[in-house]
Amino acid sequence: MTIQLLVTGLALGSMYGLVALGYHITWVTSRTMNFSQGHAVMAGAVGAYAGFVALGWPFPVALLIALVALAGYGALVERVAVRPFFLRASPAWLLATIAVGIIAENVAQLTFGKDARAFPSPLMQKPIMVGSVGFYPQELLVPVVGLALMGLVQLFYHRTSYGKQLKAVAWNPEAAGLLGINIPRAVMVAYALSALLAGIAGVLLAPLLNVAPQMGTIIGLKAFAVAIIGGLTSAPGIILAGLGYGLVESFVAGYVSTRAREIVGFGLVIAVLIARPWGLLGQKPSRRV
Repeated sequence: MTIQLLVTGLALGSMYGLVALGYHITWVTSRTMNFSQGHAVMAGAVGAYAGFVALGWPFPVALLIALVALAGYGALVERVAVRPFFLRASPAWLLATIAVGIIAENVAQLTFGKDARAFPSPLMQKPIMVGSVGFYPQELLVPVVGLALMGLVQLFYHRTSYGKQLKAVAWNPEAAGLLGINIPRAVMVAYALSALLAGIAGVLLAPLLNVAPQMGTIIGLKAFAVAIIGGLTSAPGIILAGLGYGLVESFVAGYVSTRAREIVGFGLVIAVLIARPWGLLGQKPSRRV
């Protein structure tokens, strides 16, 4: 049972971390966040389901089209729900991104229906047995892909020219602008990348959780909690917090009860914030005197 809970915890935790990285990317680039990030998880799963199951496309084609659409969705959110308010120095982007998420969920309900549907996967047909415990290959694929993507995001930021430009925008937007970096485009790319990561998480989780228009709300909320625990400015902190949160959630559900899972998880958020308001590996804000 412990092995099964460990695999489940790593799978969920890596997805929480992947979605939470989206909050981190937009925050460090523009000091704004997309609060419809959880709905991007749902959109990825629903989009892949529509292409693969409803329309009968080959899975790679359905996946590619769904992820391209997700990147466009992220860019659109930045263009219509963030930039107009950001330019006016208004915090209304917060409510605007929430509104976009609610609209996306209701559009999905109108077109997809309210009921959850199983996402067929060959990796969910035959469990791998370890002693008397079995788990599906999909449960192993999720953390492997999730951790690999987290690593690729870090390589993108630290090893590529455009990634370094995004870091420059995050470090000092005014200086980055003077160096010729297109700040509005950098912010839009950050939002597109953020939604893309959430969409991949949705596709990976779809065979495990089933596909439903409501599936993104709680995932987005938990990913935001992970981002806060790890520290909004720290990608490594968020990755560690995501894995830790998933493991705690899995073991509490397995050894205590599923009802206690949310109590312990969000109680942990409060405890960490009391001890370190800036997150586990986040930077303590400097105080002006």
